[in-house]
Amino acid sequence: MDLIWFAAEMAVYACVGYWGFARSTWPRRLGAAIGGIALFAAVWGLFCAPLATYPLHGAAKVAVEAAWFAAGAAAFVAARRTRASAAAADGPDRDRRAPGTRSGRPMI
Repeated sequence: MDLIWFAAEMAVYACVGYWGFARSTWPRRLGAAIGGIALFAAVWGLFCAPLATYPLHGAAKVAVEAAWFAAGAAAFVAARRTRASAAAADGPDRDRRAPGTRSGRPMI
């Protein structure tokens, strides 16, 4: 059972890292990925880990874990939407351009 929890925890970190790398520029990507993973690791280590600094019990632990996993899923959905919207915004402009032109205007 511990292996399943560990795999789920790693999946949340992967989703948060993926969300971070869905940002626009490399500094933002790197900062969001590292910062997001660090934030999630800090919350898990402080409250939910087996050797947590401030261990929670009962309903409080269930609530924090549920919110933690839901936030990981939301990060994944947000990353997918960011990628999809970027592709949709980039795609039609390229299709309208005439061959040998930039931005649809003839090169002089």
